[in-house]
Amino acid sequence: MEAAPWSTLCTLSHANQRYLCLSKVQPGTRIHVTNGNEVWRTDPIEEALEDWDAIRNVTSQDLVDRLREKFQTHPPVLDVRGSIAGLSFQVDSGKVTLDMLKLPVSEARALVQEVLFDLSDHVRRLEVQLKDQEASAAASISPVKESQRNHQLLIPDVSARKIGHGGSSVHAKKRLPGESLINPGCKSKKAAKGVAFEES
Repeated sequence: MEAAPWSTLCTLSHANQRYLCLSKVQPGTRIHVTNGNEVWRTDPIEEALEDWDAIRNVTSQDLVDRLREKFQTHPPVLDVRGSIAGLSFQVDSGKVTLDMLKLPVSEARALVQEVLFDLSDHVRRLEVQLKDQEASAAASISPVKESQRNHQLLIPDVSARKIGHGGSSVHAKKRLPGESLINPGCKSKKAAKGVAFEES
């Protein structure tokens, strides 16, 4: 059976050092805190959080998800004192402090290595999913529609050619001799030449 993956809950700071707070979905959920070199771990936390309504009667997966949501919006306070540490945060009944013990060097090294490769695999899976989504988005553009659109761009506008060829556009008419340019259909008047007087 494949081991449950690690889940990052949040990042914390203490005494100018950064710590990664994480857990994994499993019976008897524990919270781990590491600075990349040393690791502190809680005992199973279900009993300590029994007064937190949000996790009452939930699965291990739901518990880890609720912790992540809470810690990312309201980061807990970490207090490291040598081989022991405390992780404090607010729940419905008030403030809760989870006691943590430092793991032996060999166990801590193995856990950090496991977390490192687990998170690396998670990043790789996310990259694959992102590429698949990009490929799916690109494939959603129909090649047929794209070909039709390109074909239409290559066809010149022939609406002007319909004039005089039975198209729906207005037919150009041939001007009759003497027809007025200003008022088509009316004959133009000849220019007046004045009054002609007969010679006596």
